[in-house]
Amino acid sequence: MSYSKKEIYSFTIRLYSFLREHFDTIHFEKMYNNVVGNYDPDTSIIKIDYRRDMLSTLIHEVLHHWHPDWCETKVLQHESLIINALSQRQIKNIIRIIGENI
Repeated sequence: MSYSKKEIYSFTIRLYSFLREHFDTIHFEKMYNNVVGNYDPDTSIIKIDYRRDMLSTLIHEVLHHWHPDWCETKVLQHESLIINALSQRQIKNIIRIIGENI
């Protein structure tokens, strides 16, 4: 299984929009006990440990937000596929949007 360029493009456009519109629901903080991120479906808060791989963790937790019915294995699989399919430009855009909103 893999994502096409068109699917990755659609994903990143949706992610850019999410980051701009809901950045107040993303919290960067120290997390413990080998936890690198968390999504709370009750509050829609995404927590990311800024000391770890923020990009992968962000994508992982956003997938949980968008697909609450997916199991952890499926989220991990799609996170990996997306990370490996992103272009340098898309990665830069994600980082830029995060930087604009911190």
